[in-house]
Amino acid sequence: MKKALWKTCIGGFATAVFCVATCAQSFGADAKSIEDMEKELNALKSSVSSLTEQIESVKQEKVAVSSDTKEDVAALKSEVTTLKEEMKTAAQAEQTLKAEDIAGNVYSEFAKKVKLGGQIRTRAEYANGFYQTPTSNATLGGATRPVNQSVAGHAAESIDDDYVMNQTRLWADADVNEHLRVFIQLQDSRVFGAEGSTVGFASGYNADTTFDVHQGYFDIKKLFDLPLTVRVGRQEIVWGDHRVIGNFVWSNVGRVFDGGRFLWDTDSVHAEVIASKVDEDGYFGADGSGNSDENMYAAQLAFKKLVPGALLELMYIQKNDQNDTANSAVTNGYAVAGDGNVEIHDIGARIDGKLPNLDAVDYTLESHGQFGDYGDQNQRAWAFAGRTGYTFKEVAWTPRLGFEYDYASGDDDQTDNTHETFDNLYPTNHWQGNYGFIDLLSWQNMHDFRGNIKVAPTSKMTVQADYHYYLLAEEQDGWYLANATLATARPAGGYDNSSDNLAQEVDLTVSYDLYKNVKILAGYSWFGAQSWIEDNVGDIDTSWGYLQTTVTF
Repeated sequence: MKKALWKTCIGGFATAVFCVATCAQSFGADAKSIEDMEKELNALKSSVSSLTEQIESVKQEKVAVSSDTKEDVAALKSEVTTLKEEMKTAAQAEQTLKAEDIAGNVYSEFAKKVKLGGQIRTRAEYANGFYQTPTSNATLGGATRPVNQSVAGHAAESIDDDYVMNQTRLWADADVNEHLRVFIQLQDSRVFGAEGSTVGFASGYNADTTFDVHQGYFDIKKLFDLPLTVRVGRQEIVWGDHRVIGNFVWSNVGRVFDGGRFLWDTDSVHAEVIASKVDEDGYFGADGSGNSDENMYAAQLAFKKLVPGALLELMYIQKNDQNDTANSAVTNGYAVAGDGNVEIHDIGARIDGKLPNLDAVDYTLESHGQFGDYGDQNQRAWAFAGRTGYTFKEVAWTPRLGFEYDYASGDDDQTDNTHETFDNLYPTNHWQGNYGFIDLLSWQNMHDFRGNIKVAPTSKMTVQADYHYYLLAEEQDGWYLANATLATARPAGGYDNSSDNLAQEVDLTVSYDLYKNVKILAGYSWFGAQSWIEDNVGDIDTSWGYLQTTVTF
């Protein structure tokens, strides 16, 4: 009996010693993975368990064994105790060993929470006629008037131009924990060849060659365990159809806001409050006043379920331009330097949805009223936009027929101390071709009658055709471009106001999803001058085309 017992115990002891030695080696300089260490530790536990069972078996037979056997059992108990201590030491070592100590931080938990991405967008454009080059914010007069032009202040003949723009964006989005998110987006924006030379670094050119932090903000989420998020930093902001606040995504640079934003979001209500700085002029001592900033304050309350099948948004926006020497009132001829600031209060509402029980019909209605100060004049203006369409879901290519009417008030008298031209604020006028894809109008002093048709020949292709007819709300006010400046300077005696027919436009747009991450967009637009442009600018038509490729990864 004694011989058999010793044979069994020695075999088990040898197995346990081998497991301990192997486990100890696993935590050396050439450490294995956590998974291998767990397997070896489990083997060690199994060996100890086997020895314990053997001891218990010996105890049951202790009546038949001699006193020498009892001593052997005691010795075995001592060995088992030693093994347990070694196993405990190994377990503690496993707890202190970290994955990044073995294979770097690629396996860390935080790395799993970070999403990396990027986008490269390249667009080639051709324009003939009225347009604004990508490197200039000049009016049509500055952008298209040749050197020998005899009539100052406006364009009287067209010129040709073509250019290629490239925008590169890289971003990182990290959900650090339940309450913290961080987003960083870098952007390089340039026009091919605009640096003068691609050998070395750019010199003397920075108008549209920009490498910068396009967005960089953090979100504090579920603040006080409420559906409240606080976002602070540089960020894009889009409201509705981009008509008054947008990210100007079509631009090669885009628009962002530097500030803070409180967002409250539930299943039935969305609310937000924004405080941002658009221009910090005094900090750099640009005019010596220390008080020439431009701030934007806004608030929105949206009801998701109040109107069946629609979203209802109530808005307030304040444009506060404290620079009284170079504001929009001075630029558009309604004030001279020193007359006063521009402070516009905008109150608006928007409803967007589909008809209940008839979702083939979609509609959007939006209207805004404005009051405040425009230099030394009072701001009193309003605007309206209405869009509707019907989608034939059971017809091949799923065509949608749409109609839209847009109106923005204009001013009929510069001298009556009331400025009645609607201010377009911070829009993306190109988005959805709100006032034509060629971007020669803004939501100011205008009527826009629009009809369109949109079809999907394949699941990857969409084709859209639009027609616009433009009238001026007030012939004396002038024609405002998409950047909210007058297309041609106001003459001393005023514009020829014999007609309010401004122009017509035809747009053709084709989008194609080549692959999952590769999209192609192409378009052509024609802008035909009507009586007002012919009388005040010139008989000039405009052609514009583009081809854009966007790669996202």
